[in-house]
Amino acid sequence: MGVPSLNDLKESVVNAVSTTLPWVRVEYALALLFLLLAFLSLWSRRLVKAVLLRVALVDKKISKAEKIVISLSSWISYLLFLLFLNLAVVQLQLPERILEILNIIFFVLYVSIGTFILIRIVDLLLEKFSERVKRKVSPREAPLVDTYYSMISKVINVFIVLIALIAVLDRLGFNVTSLVTSLGVGSLAVGLAAKDTIKNFISGIMLVTDRQFRIGDRVYIKDIDVEGYVYDIGLRTTRILTISGNNLITVPNSKLTEGVIENALYPDPRVKDSVEVGVAYGSDVEKVKELLVKATEGIEGILKDPPPSVYFTSFGDNALIFKLIYYVERKDLAFGIKSLLHERINALFRENGIEIPFPQNDLWFRNPLRVKLDGSVQREDEEL
Repeated sequence: MGVPSLNDLKESVVNAVSTTLPWVRVEYALALLFLLLAFLSLWSRRLVKAVLLRVALVDKKISKAEKIVISLSSWISYLLFLLFLNLAVVQLQLPERILEILNIIFFVLYVSIGTFILIRIVDLLLEKFSERVKRKVSPREAPLVDTYYSMISKVINVFIVLIALIAVLDRLGFNVTSLVTSLGVGSLAVGLAAKDTIKNFISGIMLVTDRQFRIGDRVYIKDIDVEGYVYDIGLRTTRILTISGNNLITVPNSKLTEGVIENALYPDPRVKDSVEVGVAYGSDVEKVKELLVKATEGIEGILKDPPPSVYFTSFGDNALIFKLIYYVERKDLAFGIKSLLHERINALFRENGIEIPFPQNDLWFRNPLRVKLDGSVQREDEEL
Protein backbone atom coordinates (compact mmCIF):
# COMPACT_ATOMS: atom_id res chain seq x y z
CA MET A 1 0.00 0.00 0.00
CA GLY A 2 1.26 3.43 -0.94
CA VAL A 3 0.99 6.65 1.00
CA PRO A 4 -2.48 8.20 0.49
CA SER A 5 -2.50 11.46 -1.49
CA LEU A 6 -4.22 14.70 -0.47
CA ASN A 7 -7.12 13.96 -2.85
CA ASP A 8 -7.57 10.51 -1.29
CA LEU A 9 -7.75 12.07 2.18
CA LYS A 10 -10.20 14.66 0.96
CA GLU A 11 -12.45 11.98 -0.59
CA SER A 12 -12.29 9.99 2.65
CA VAL A 13 -13.40 13.03 4.65
CA VAL A 14 -16.19 13.75 2.15
CA ASN A 15 -17.48 10.16 2.30
CA ALA A 16 -17.33 10.15 6.10
CA VAL A 17 -19.29 13.40 6.35
CA SER A 18 -21.84 12.29 3.74
CA THR A 19 -22.43 9.03 5.62
CA THR A 20 -22.64 10.37 9.19
CA LEU A 21 -24.11 13.83 8.55
CA PRO A 22 -26.11 13.64 5.30
CA TRP A 23 -27.88 16.96 5.99
CA VAL A 24 -24.61 18.89 6.19
CA ARG A 25 -22.98 20.23 3.04
CA VAL A 26 -19.53 18.78 2.59
CA GLU A 27 -18.03 22.15 1.58
CA TYR A 28 -19.17 23.79 4.80
CA ALA A 29 -17.86 20.87 6.86
CA LEU A 30 -14.45 21.13 5.22
CA ALA A 31 -14.43 24.93 5.63
CA LEU A 32 -15.19 24.51 9.32
CA LEU A 33 -12.47 21.86 9.66
CA PHE A 34 -9.86 24.10 8.01
CA LEU A 35 -10.99 27.05 10.11
CA LEU A 36 -10.51 24.99 13.29
CA LEU A 37 -7.06 23.94 12.08
CA ALA A 38 -6.24 27.58 11.37
CA PHE A 39 -7.06 28.70 14.89
CA LEU A 40 -5.36 25.60 16.30
CA SER A 41 -2.12 26.53 14.53
CA LEU A 42 -2.45 30.08 15.86
CA TRP A 43 -3.05 28.82 19.41
CA SER A 44 -0.13 26.39 19.16
CA ARG A 45 2.21 29.36 18.60
CA ARG A 46 2.27 30.13 22.33
CA LEU A 47 2.81 26.48 23.22
CA VAL A 48 5.73 26.09 20.79
CA LYS A 49 7.23 29.38 21.97
CA ALA A 50 7.00 28.30 25.61
CA VAL A 51 8.69 24.96 24.84
CA LEU A 52 11.50 26.64 22.89
CA LEU A 53 12.02 29.16 25.70
CA ARG A 54 12.24 26.38 28.26
CA VAL A 55 14.82 24.55 26.13
CA ALA A 56 16.81 27.73 25.50
CA LEU A 57 16.90 28.66 29.19
CA VAL A 58 18.54 25.39 30.23
CA ASP A 59 21.89 27.21 30.34
CA LYS A 60 20.14 30.31 31.84
CA LYS A 61 20.80 32.49 28.82
CA ILE A 62 19.31 32.86 25.35
CA SER A 63 21.71 33.15 22.44
CA LYS A 64 21.02 35.22 19.36
CA ALA A 65 20.43 32.10 17.27
CA GLU A 66 17.88 30.81 19.80
CA LYS A 67 16.04 34.14 19.69
CA ILE A 68 15.86 33.88 15.89
CA VAL A 69 14.48 30.32 16.11
CA ILE A 70 11.79 31.42 18.58
CA SER A 71 10.78 34.30 16.31
CA LEU A 72 10.83 31.99 13.28
CA SER A 73 8.45 29.54 14.98
CA SER A 74 5.92 32.34 15.47
CA TRP A 75 6.04 33.34 11.80
CA ILE A 76 5.64 29.71 10.71
CA SER A 77 2.52 29.52 12.90
CA TYR A 78 1.17 32.63 11.17
CA LEU A 79 1.87 31.02 7.78
CA LEU A 80 0.00 27.82 8.75
CA PHE A 81 -2.91 29.90 10.04
CA LEU A 82 -3.08 31.77 6.73
CA LEU A 83 -2.83 28.53 4.72
CA PHE A 84 -5.71 26.82 6.55
CA LEU A 85 -7.77 30.01 6.43
CA ASN A 86 -7.23 30.16 2.67
CA LEU A 87 -8.33 26.53 2.29
CA ALA A 88 -11.43 27.28 4.35
CA VAL A 89 -12.36 30.21 2.11
CA VAL A 90 -11.84 28.11 -1.04
CA GLN A 91 -14.38 25.54 0.20
CA LEU A 92 -17.11 28.18 0.49
CA GLN A 93 -17.40 28.54 -3.31
CA LEU A 94 -17.78 32.31 -3.21
CA PRO A 95 -18.56 34.43 -6.30
CA GLU A 96 -15.68 34.67 -8.72
CA ARG A 97 -15.15 38.43 -8.23
CA ILE A 98 -14.99 38.16 -4.45
CA LEU A 99 -12.76 35.09 -4.70
CA GLU A 100 -10.39 37.00 -6.99
CA ILE A 101 -10.10 39.87 -4.50
CA LEU A 102 -9.55 37.43 -1.63
CA ASN A 103 -6.86 35.63 -3.63
CA ILE A 104 -5.00 38.91 -4.10
CA ILE A 105 -5.25 39.65 -0.38
CA PHE A 106 -4.01 36.16 0.50
CA PHE A 107 -1.15 36.51 -1.98
CA VAL A 108 -0.01 39.78 -0.38
CA LEU A 109 -0.21 38.18 3.07
CA TYR A 110 1.68 35.08 1.86
CA VAL A 111 4.46 37.22 0.42
CA SER A 112 4.63 39.40 3.56
CA ILE A 113 4.83 36.48 5.98
CA GLY A 114 7.13 34.54 3.64
CA THR A 115 9.43 37.57 3.51
CA PHE A 116 9.71 37.68 7.29
CA ILE A 117 10.35 33.93 7.40
CA LEU A 118 13.05 34.19 4.73
CA ILE A 119 14.68 37.10 6.57
CA ARG A 120 14.76 35.06 9.78
CA ILE A 121 16.23 32.05 7.97
CA VAL A 122 18.95 34.25 6.43
CA ASP A 123 19.69 35.76 9.86
CA LEU A 124 19.90 32.28 11.38
CA LEU A 125 22.27 31.00 8.67
CA LEU A 126 24.49 34.08 8.94
CA GLU A 127 24.56 33.75 12.73
CA LYS A 128 25.66 30.12 12.42
CA PHE A 129 28.36 31.10 9.92
CA SER A 130 29.56 33.94 12.15
CA GLU A 131 29.77 31.62 15.18
CA ARG A 132 31.85 29.20 13.12
CA VAL A 133 34.17 31.99 11.92
CA LYS A 134 34.55 33.41 15.46
CA ARG A 135 35.85 30.04 16.65
CA LYS A 136 38.63 30.28 14.06
CA VAL A 137 39.78 33.84 14.82
CA SER A 138 41.31 35.40 17.91
CA PRO A 139 38.96 36.73 20.63
CA ARG A 140 40.05 40.27 19.77
CA GLU A 141 38.73 39.86 16.20
CA ALA A 142 35.39 38.30 17.23
CA PRO A 143 33.54 41.68 17.46
CA LEU A 144 34.74 42.49 13.94
CA VAL A 145 33.11 39.28 12.66
CA ASP A 146 29.83 40.31 14.32
CA THR A 147 30.06 43.72 12.66
CA TYR A 148 30.66 42.28 9.17
CA TYR A 149 27.85 39.74 9.38
CA SER A 150 25.47 42.32 10.83
CA MET A 151 26.02 44.58 7.82
CA ILE A 152 25.74 41.65 5.36
CA SER A 153 22.48 40.62 6.99
CA LYS A 154 21.01 44.12 6.64
CA VAL A 155 21.97 44.38 2.96
CA ILE A 156 20.50 40.93 2.13
CA ASN A 157 17.31 41.79 4.02
CA VAL A 158 16.89 44.96 1.97
CA PHE A 159 17.15 42.94 -1.27
CA ILE A 160 14.62 40.38 0.01
CA VAL A 161 12.13 43.13 0.82
CA LEU A 162 12.64 44.74 -2.60
CA ILE A 163 12.03 41.42 -4.38
CA ALA A 164 8.89 40.85 -2.30
CA LEU A 165 7.65 44.35 -3.12
CA ILE A 166 8.19 43.78 -6.85
CA ALA A 167 6.27 40.46 -6.64
CA VAL A 168 3.33 42.18 -4.90
CA LEU A 169 3.24 45.04 -7.40
CA ASP A 170 3.29 42.55 -10.29
CA ARG A 171 0.38 40.61 -8.74
CA LEU A 172 -1.57 43.83 -8.31
CA GLY A 173 -1.32 44.47 -12.04
CA PHE A 174 1.48 47.00 -12.22
CA ASN A 175 3.89 46.77 -15.12
CA VAL A 176 7.08 46.10 -13.20
CA THR A 177 9.32 46.58 -16.24
CA SER A 178 7.96 50.04 -16.99
CA LEU A 179 8.03 50.85 -13.29
CA VAL A 180 11.72 49.97 -13.05
CA THR A 181 12.37 52.03 -16.18
CA SER A 182 10.53 54.98 -14.66
CA LEU A 183 12.54 54.64 -11.50
CA GLY A 184 15.70 54.63 -13.58
CA VAL A 185 14.64 57.84 -15.35
CA GLY A 186 13.70 59.46 -12.06
CA SER A 187 16.71 58.17 -10.16
CA LEU A 188 18.43 61.54 -10.41
CA ALA A 189 15.52 63.32 -8.74
CA VAL A 190 15.25 60.61 -6.11
CA GLY A 191 19.00 60.76 -5.53
CA LEU A 192 18.89 64.52 -5.02
CA ALA A 193 15.92 64.26 -2.65
CA ALA A 194 17.45 61.42 -0.64
CA LYS A 195 21.09 62.47 -0.85
CA ASP A 196 21.47 62.41 2.94
CA THR A 197 20.09 58.87 3.14
CA ILE A 198 22.39 57.69 0.33
CA LYS A 199 25.31 59.47 1.96
CA ASN A 200 24.64 57.76 5.29
CA PHE A 201 24.21 54.38 3.56
CA ILE A 202 27.60 54.64 1.85
CA SER A 203 29.13 55.90 5.10
CA GLY A 204 27.79 52.84 6.92
CA ILE A 205 29.54 50.53 4.46
CA MET A 206 32.74 52.57 4.85
CA LEU A 207 32.58 52.30 8.65
CA VAL A 208 32.55 48.51 8.41
CA THR A 209 35.16 48.16 5.67
CA ASP A 210 37.56 50.71 7.21
CA ARG A 211 37.35 49.01 10.63
CA GLN A 212 37.05 52.30 12.51
CA PHE A 213 35.15 50.48 15.24
CA ARG A 214 33.19 47.30 15.84
CA ILE A 215 29.99 46.41 17.64
CA GLY A 216 30.82 46.43 21.35
CA ASP A 217 33.76 48.85 21.10
CA ARG A 218 34.01 51.77 23.49
CA VAL A 219 34.32 54.96 21.45
CA TYR A 220 34.48 58.68 22.07
CA ILE A 221 33.01 60.94 19.35
CA LYS A 222 34.72 64.28 19.81
CA ASP A 223 32.48 66.32 17.50
CA ILE A 224 29.37 65.69 19.60
CA ASP A 225 31.19 64.93 22.89
CA VAL A 226 29.64 61.47 23.36
CA GLU A 227 31.35 58.43 24.86
CA GLY A 228 29.80 54.99 24.92
CA TYR A 229 29.65 51.48 23.49
CA VAL A 230 28.71 50.74 19.86
CA TYR A 231 25.33 49.01 20.11
CA ASP A 232 24.59 48.52 16.41
CA ILE A 233 25.84 49.70 13.01
CA GLY A 234 22.92 50.17 10.63
CA LEU A 235 22.65 51.04 6.97
CA ARG A 236 21.83 54.67 7.77
CA THR A 237 22.66 55.27 11.44
CA THR A 238 24.81 53.88 14.24
CA ARG A 239 23.42 53.46 17.75
CA ILE A 240 25.63 54.15 20.76
CA LEU A 241 24.90 53.21 24.38
CA THR A 242 26.26 56.11 26.41
CA ILE A 243 28.32 55.57 29.54
CA SER A 244 27.16 58.62 31.49
CA GLY A 245 23.40 58.04 31.31
CA ASN A 246 23.15 54.54 29.83
CA ASN A 247 21.01 56.03 27.05
CA LEU A 248 20.79 54.83 23.47
CA ILE A 249 21.56 57.61 21.00
CA THR A 250 21.38 57.44 17.20
CA VAL A 251 24.13 59.08 15.14
CA PRO A 252 24.02 59.43 11.31
CA ASN A 253 26.81 57.40 9.74
CA SER A 254 28.08 60.38 7.76
CA LYS A 255 28.91 62.23 11.00
CA LEU A 256 31.04 59.30 12.11
CA THR A 257 33.01 59.02 8.87
CA GLU A 258 33.66 62.78 8.78
CA GLY A 259 34.34 63.23 12.49
CA VAL A 260 37.15 62.32 14.87
CA ILE A 261 36.56 59.07 16.78
CA GLU A 262 38.65 57.66 19.60
CA ASN A 263 38.38 53.89 19.93
CA ALA A 264 39.46 52.61 23.34
CA LEU A 265 39.21 48.88 22.55
CA TYR A 266 40.53 48.47 19.02
CA PRO A 267 43.07 47.51 17.74
CA ASP A 268 44.58 47.18 21.25
CA PRO A 269 42.14 47.10 24.18
CA ARG A 270 44.90 47.72 26.72
CA VAL A 271 44.99 51.14 28.35
CA LYS A 272 47.80 52.85 30.24
CA ASP A 273 46.77 54.38 33.56
CA SER A 274 48.51 55.90 36.56
CA VAL A 275 48.12 56.90 40.20
CA GLU A 276 50.00 59.88 41.64
CA VAL A 277 50.60 60.11 45.40
CA GLY A 278 52.65 62.32 47.73
CA VAL A 279 54.40 61.19 50.94
CA ALA A 280 55.95 63.18 53.75
CA TYR A 281 59.52 64.44 53.51
CA GLY A 282 61.88 62.02 55.24
CA SER A 283 60.02 58.90 54.03
CA ASP A 284 62.01 55.91 52.77
CA VAL A 285 61.91 56.32 48.97
CA GLU A 286 62.65 52.65 48.19
CA LYS A 287 60.04 51.50 50.68
CA VAL A 288 57.42 53.74 49.12
CA LYS A 289 58.20 52.40 45.63
CA GLU A 290 58.01 48.82 46.93
CA LEU A 291 54.62 49.40 48.55
CA LEU A 292 53.15 51.03 45.44
CA VAL A 293 54.11 48.04 43.30
CA LYS A 294 52.78 45.67 45.97
CA ALA A 295 49.40 47.45 45.86
CA THR A 296 48.92 46.28 42.26
CA GLU A 297 49.45 42.58 43.06
CA GLY A 298 46.40 40.35 42.84
CA ILE A 299 44.10 42.95 41.26
CA GLU A 300 42.23 41.36 38.38
CA GLY A 301 42.58 43.42 35.22
CA ILE A 302 46.07 44.84 35.84
CA LEU A 303 48.49 43.32 33.34
CA LYS A 304 51.78 41.78 34.41
CA ASP A 305 53.32 42.40 30.99
CA PRO A 306 54.38 45.16 30.84
CA PRO A 307 54.80 45.18 34.63
CA PRO A 308 53.75 48.11 36.84
CA SER A 309 56.48 50.69 37.44
CA VAL A 310 56.99 53.51 39.97
CA TYR A 311 58.82 56.82 39.42
CA PHE A 312 59.90 59.50 41.90
CA THR A 313 58.72 62.45 39.83
CA SER A 314 59.29 65.63 41.86
CA PHE A 315 59.81 67.41 45.16
CA GLY A 316 56.46 68.96 45.94
CA ASP A 317 55.68 71.89 48.22
CA ASN A 318 54.58 69.57 51.01
CA ALA A 319 55.48 66.04 49.84
CA LEU A 320 57.66 63.79 47.75
CA ILE A 321 55.65 62.99 44.59
CA PHE A 322 55.57 59.41 43.21
CA LYS A 323 53.79 58.13 40.11
CA LEU A 324 52.63 54.52 39.70
CA ILE A 325 52.13 53.49 36.05
CA TYR A 326 50.33 50.28 35.09
CA TYR A 327 48.36 48.75 32.20
CA VAL A 328 44.73 47.61 32.35
CA GLU A 329 43.13 44.96 30.12
CA ARG A 330 40.28 47.24 28.97
CA LYS A 331 39.37 50.87 29.47
CA ASP A 332 36.00 50.06 31.00
CA LEU A 333 37.85 48.39 33.93
CA ALA A 334 40.16 51.34 34.60
CA PHE A 335 37.89 53.38 36.87
CA GLY A 336 37.13 50.52 39.28
CA ILE A 337 40.77 49.40 39.34
CA LYS A 338 42.00 52.90 40.19
CA SER A 339 39.51 53.11 43.08
CA LEU A 340 40.72 49.76 44.44
CA LEU A 341 44.35 50.85 44.10
CA HIS A 342 43.68 54.00 46.13
CA GLU A 343 42.20 51.88 48.92
CA ARG A 344 45.14 49.45 48.92
CA ILE A 345 47.78 52.22 48.84
CA ASN A 346 46.12 53.99 51.75
CA ALA A 347 45.98 50.76 53.79
CA LEU A 348 49.61 49.76 53.00
CA PHE A 349 50.97 53.22 53.86
CA ARG A 350 49.10 53.19 57.18
CA GLU A 351 50.39 49.70 58.05
CA ASN A 352 54.01 50.66 57.25
CA GLY A 353 54.05 54.12 58.82
CA ILE A 354 54.25 56.07 55.56
CA GLU A 355 52.58 59.44 56.04
CA ILE A 356 50.52 61.15 53.37
CA PRO A 357 50.90 64.79 54.50
CA PHE A 358 48.16 67.37 54.63
CA PRO A 359 48.80 70.48 52.53
CA GLN A 360 50.04 73.36 54.74
CA ASN A 361 51.14 76.96 54.14
CA ASP A 362 53.23 79.30 56.34
CA LEU A 363 52.15 82.98 56.22
CA TRP A 364 54.82 85.65 56.77
CA PHE A 365 54.11 89.38 57.10
CA ARG A 366 56.73 91.94 56.10
CA ASN A 367 55.75 94.25 59.01
CA PRO A 368 54.98 92.77 62.44
CA LEU A 369 51.42 92.96 63.77
CA ARG A 370 50.21 94.03 67.18
CA VAL A 371 46.79 93.16 68.50
CA LYS A 372 44.82 95.50 70.77
CA LEU A 373 42.71 94.16 73.60
CA ASP A 374 39.57 94.98 71.72
CA GLY A 375 40.66 92.50 69.00
CA SER A 376 41.47 95.01 66.28
CA VAL A 377 44.67 94.60 64.27
CA GLN A 378 47.10 97.43 63.69
CA ARG A 379 50.53 97.65 62.09
CA GLU A 380 53.54 98.67 64.13
CA ASP A 381 54.33 101.64 61.94
CA GLU A 382 50.82 103.04 62.30
CA GLU A 383 49.94 105.55 65.00
CA LEU A 384 48.24 103.93 67.99
